[in-house]
Amino acid sequence: MNPALAGVALAITVGALVAVSVREARTAVLGLSIALVGAPILADPMADTTALAARVVASVLAVYLLWIAVRDGEWGTGGSHLGWAAEAALAAAAAIVGYGTHGLGAPALGPSLAQAAGFALAALAVAPLVTGRDVVRIGLGLLLLAHGALLVRVALGGTPTALEELVTAGLVVGLGGAVAILANAARRDGDEGFELEPESRQRVPRFLPQRLPARPSGRPADRARRAPYAHPLDPP
Repeated sequence: MNPALAGVALAITVGALVAVSVREARTAVLGLSIALVGAPILADPMADTTALAARVVASVLAVYLLWIAVRDGEWGTGGSHLGWAAEAALAAAAAIVGYGTHGLGAPALGPSLAQAAGFALAALAVAPLVTGRDVVRIGLGLLLLAHGALLVRVALGGTPTALEELVTAGLVVGLGGAVAILANAARRDGDEGFELEPESRQRVPRFLPQRLPARPSGRPADRARRAPYAHPLDPP
């Protein structure tokens, strides 16, 4: 086992754990930055210098776009409903499974630590995607799931080519930018932070149905209770 790769895999997992566990949005984005920047480094051998630089710059740019959306005010996310200890145990179990099933039954060309980190990121991304009720938390889950899949691809197929790294860099920037735009729009839409649908907003129908007057019944008892018809020319 390469100690340097083990340290990178541990840093990626810890960063993802911070991103999905905390409720403060800025801290979550900082944790996400560790996972995103470390993901392209976890390869043996590492990618070409230009391709690796493109991935790192793309990760930094995606995180910076998210930082712009969350840096103003004490906005929060849903955070973990289970707590960081349960999330850490889940990530550790997924990493052990990924490390033990390196190659998934086929000859693997990449490091086993990449598959372990990829499984850990995918496991941590499940809760934000399933139970997330705000844009930032769901976006964190999407980015972690995408990088988990990329790490598993590195473990199975080896170091990506330069073209693949450039395409991946564009995907990371596009996904981070989309989440940042939606988060900024949700923040400006109401006073509930990044919620998908603020609870304070009441749905008022544009056209209210008008209630029609009840028709008089034709029963004799009802007709007897009605006022008699008075002709205008009748004497008072």
